Amino acid sequence: MARETDLIKERLDLVEFLRSYLKITPAGKNFRALCPFHAEKTPSFIVSPERKMWHCFGCGLGGDIIGFLMRYENREFPEALRFLADRAGIPMRSLDPLQEKQFGVLYSLQGAAKDFYREHLAKNEKARGYLKERGLNDKTIEEFELGLAPGGDSLTLHLIKKGFDVSDIVRAGLAHKSTSGMLRDRFEGRIIFPIVNHVGKIVAFTGRLLDESVNQDRPKYLNSPETPIFNKSKILFGLNKSKNEIAKVRSVFLVEGQMDFLLAWQAGTQNVAAVSGTGLTNFHLERLRRLADTVLLSFDNDEAGLKALERSLDVFNNYDFHIKVIDLGIYKDPGDACKAEPDFLVKALENSKPAFVYIFSRYFKEAPRDVASKKRLVREMLLKIRKIRSQVEQASWIKELSVHSGISETALESELQNLPSVETRRTETSEKPPEAAIPRIDLISSRLLSLAFGDAVLLKTVDGLRDWLPDDWRRVLENPQDEKLGLIEMRSSYEFALKEPEILKTEFNELVKQLQIESLKRQMEELREEIRLAQNKGDDDALSEVMVRFNVLAGRLQNLK
Repeated sequence: MARETDLIKERLDLVEFLRSYLKITPAGKNFRALCPFHAEKTPSFIVSPERKMWHCFGCGLGGDIIGFLMRYENREFPEALRFLADRAGIPMRSLDPLQEKQFGVLYSLQGAAKDFYREHLAKNEKARGYLKERGLNDKTIEEFELGLAPGGDSLTLHLIKKGFDVSDIVRAGLAHKSTSGMLRDRFEGRIIFPIVNHVGKIVAFTGRLLDESVNQDRPKYLNSPETPIFNKSKILFGLNKSKNEIAKVRSVFLVEGQMDFLLAWQAGTQNVAAVSGTGLTNFHLERLRRLADTVLLSFDNDEAGLKALERSLDVFNNYDFHIKVIDLGIYKDPGDACKAEPDFLVKALENSKPAFVYIFSRYFKEAPRDVASKKRLVREMLLKIRKIRSQVEQASWIKELSVHSGISETALESELQNLPSVETRRTETSEKPPEAAIPRIDLISSRLLSLAFGDAVLLKTVDGLRDWLPDDWRRVLENPQDEKLGLIEMRSSYEFALKEPEILKTEFNELVKQLQIESLKRQMEELREEIRLAQNKGDDDALSEVMVRFNVLAGRLQNLK
């Protein structure tokens, strides 16, 4: 498999591949982006086309194209390898048959089940009539490959006839054993919505009861169970279709459920994604943050809706989203609005308001008259503002709060500073893994070389400092293929993109001094051991010779300090 791995890296352009996931900009001969694996505002994710490597200097993760795909999409190695091999046009002759079965057969089963469900929907007028009544047209039904699950054991028997193993059908979440021990289809009498991962493969299904009146004891919605290819906390419905538009406009309209998504999409809103079967997870938010800066939400125009919006703010502010709210007027949800007035949603999104404007206008619509109530309300609003990570945005909302409350910005800013600390705010490095203790001289050497490789003059200076460097770092200068050199060059792109050259040169000079100090300390520590041994042996000549060398180093160290 090593041959296929090397061919994949050779044929696929790492930068172009990563562009489909990240916004990448040049940084010298390398490229940089916001890291997709931890929250940050300043790009620390560096890509080296020459070495076909990526590395984040914020969280420490790094690797090649295969490692990126595995981590970003939560894929196992064989699955990631096959995906990339297909993309590169490389036959995978040597993939382990057991590994192929583990994942490949599950995708095949989901595809076969989807075809089965679609055929049954095409033949069932009642089911098609239900979807039309809900507002979906034929184009949307076909585009999203909706289906119908007749139930019983019809799908299971169909799949067995196609050559699939019963154990795999169960493992794929398409069937289960009943209390009597009989094998039954998981979905019965349900409209089927295929759940597709963001590379276009069906991984699961959601089933919605077609006739609730005769199935009152069954859940209205039923999802596939989690399987080796489906983790419900990591997939947003429709994101495979909408991710490009979301990234283009840098905003996402977040809805609940497949029907709201489909009706919004059909009405022309294509920067939409749906949460279904689970609440919003950190993984959902991290994935959306890579695509968008703004989240658009809709809530009921009542007290419960207002509280739901406030809870959402607490979640989204952790990821530095700008939150906007749309007013659905008389409509219960986006789906109802789209069904009644196809153009309504587009206009409502255009007229969306920042969340804080909406909240302030609701709370101060009937402003409290007594000082105590007003003070309490203002403090509540300031606590929400404090959770915003951007100081610029905080200042903007303090100004807005001043308008609504009638209290000066200066007074509000002072009150904000005096609020008691009630929680620890998430920081950009909150997800950074703990670092092992690294010797100070290695940290200095690494930093020194990373600066030197961004400037020819500095590199020449470092070349004259070889004797001061530890052996491992000296070898980096002597061996262009050394793995450490790749990381050093990438760090150099990172450093020089962030700071002015003069600032970096000042830091470089200080690092040279610190390198010499640490090197002298190490040499003196070794001499202390020699002094101890000479004293134990009673060797006065050796002791005298070592003491002379020690004093010379001590003098040089004193001069540097």
